Amino acid sequence: MTWKCPRTILSALTIVVIGVASVSAHADEASDIKYRQTIMKSIGGTMGGMGAIVKGKASQKHAVALSHAMWRLSQTVKDIFPEGSDFGETRAKPEIWQKPTEFKTAISAFEKAAMTISKVSHSGDSVAFTQAFKALGKSCGGCHKPFRMPKK
Repeated sequence: MTWKCPRTILSALTIVVIGVASVSAHADEASDIKYRQTIMKSIGGTMGGMGAIVKGKASQKHAVALSHAMWRLSQTVKDIFPEGSDFGETRAKPEIWQKPTEFKTAISAFEKAAMTISKVSHSGDSVAFTQAFKALGKSCGGCHKPFRMPKK
């Protein structure tokens, strides 16, 4: 059997390959969003744990571990908003990509506040820990207010 339309077959194969690549790229972008959401939930959970310590509902002995976890998590934030992950089930505002300098500044403030609470936690000083926790919360708001859409 001979093929009489090699161009047609080549065109069809090209379309299939491009289609598969597009689906794969979309899947990667969707996984970027899912990964980002997982990291942000981890940050929220860690904030909740530290908040319980501040309110006296959890042991101060966990302050070091939780604050160190927050510091390490803070270092991932700058990498979890890649280009093309501004679609689908996300609360990320377009301003993240439209105002990259402002976004990087907000992330830097969060990283600094997370590093500070990590350092303070080693002192065992609950008053200093509470102050550092409030500063950390303020840094979170510095990103959430301008760069995150409210819940629906």
